[in-house]
Amino acid sequence: MAAERPSLARGGLVLAPSVGLTHGLHYAYNVVMAAVLGPAAFGALGALLALILLGSVPGIALQAMAARHTALLAAGRRDQRALWAALLRLAAWWGAALAAVTVAASAALGAWLHLDSPAPVLALALALAPSTFSYASQGMLQGREAFVAFTAVGLVNAVGKLVAGLGLVAAGFGVSGAVAGAAVGTWLGAATGVLLVRRAVAATAPAGGGAATAKARGEAPAAGALGREATAAVTGLLGLFLLTNLDVPLARHYLPAEASGHYALGAVVAKIAFWGPQFVTTLVFARLVTGGDRRRLLAGSAALIVASGALLAVGLAALAALGVALPLLGREYAAIGPALPLFAALGSSLALVQLLLFEEIAASARRMGRVLALAAVVQAALISVAFHDSVGEIVGTALAVALALVAVGVALASRRPLPADLGQRPEP
Repeated sequence: MAAERPSLARGGLVLAPSVGLTHGLHYAYNVVMAAVLGPAAFGALGALLALILLGSVPGIALQAMAARHTALLAAGRRDQRALWAALLRLAAWWGAALAAVTVAASAALGAWLHLDSPAPVLALALALAPSTFSYASQGMLQGREAFVAFTAVGLVNAVGKLVAGLGLVAAGFGVSGAVAGAAVGTWLGAATGVLLVRRAVAATAPAGGGAATAKARGEAPAAGALGREATAAVTGLLGLFLLTNLDVPLARHYLPAEASGHYALGAVVAKIAFWGPQFVTTLVFARLVTGGDRRRLLAGSAALIVASGALLAVGLAALAALGVALPLLGREYAAIGPALPLFAALGSSLALVQLLLFEEIAASARRMGRVLALAAVVQAALISVAFHDSVGEIVGTALAVALALVAVGVALASRRPLPADLGQRPEP
């Protein structure tokens, strides 16, 4: 018999404020660092934080696969311990690989980002190493619709990042200290997630042991199969996160130092519009996996994302018209005020792209992922070759690509069969 599930409304009441608080702490970190470090140094930090998000792609792929398979197991009240063991093995391998690649590229990255030393990039490696464990644990909790525990992992991460980052910057470690603070938050979040999942999956062990336990464990995918599935998801997620983050390092490379700091602050607004309604995708993902009215869920979710982005853009435009868009950061950042609504529109458009991508992952399809990977290459080429002389050119190019992707994603989703007609075969 299928397990009884909480209502989406109740889950939303937990997720919306908790995820909002988590992201608010992350944005507070960015805003405080912008004020303390100044535009030139904050431009470097913004580029490094964008690389942290790009490095999180393998972990987010694990989260999506963990949530998908956990939702399937939880629907039948089946043992989830084998799935968790497979995820831990993948998290260990992928986390070590991320750290090793970052260390190996530290000199090249430091030169490309015009950093004074490789220390900030080494701190970046420390932040990436445990991220896969954090995301894998959140995926297990998301698939179980254990939203209180899910948000606890993110809150611990955000608080640790803010407190440690402020302390290290105040101690005089500058950009390196700010990135090391992010590493502290990631390690704390990963440890919290692993502990919470260990407690949760123990409750799924079937009574009687022996053959019953072996059969229940056999229903979970092996580590190799899970790894292949997650690797396939990486293509689309990497494309999405390149689209949401690569513009900041490109702005750092092509624009003057102060202008890159302005762009990095605008990108914070884009992240607010992108991550703010993330709870919507988190809330409905398990239901997209196990059935239900997918099109109705998509339409309602998209409406919430558009409404939140429009509210943010209109509010920023009004503040800019009044000349109070950035009252706390001083005149050094005043020039970016009128462009902030464009950044809000960019983030909201990319949030819609994310929703469409995760709907496809839930359906075991791959076309949108391939389109995103191609779009990331096109956007990087357009900015690098032609549109990089000003903040407006870079954000305008990114927004045009995002809107085109929304149109493509809607077209693909409308052609996809409903869950009852999908069977077990992934879309080619």
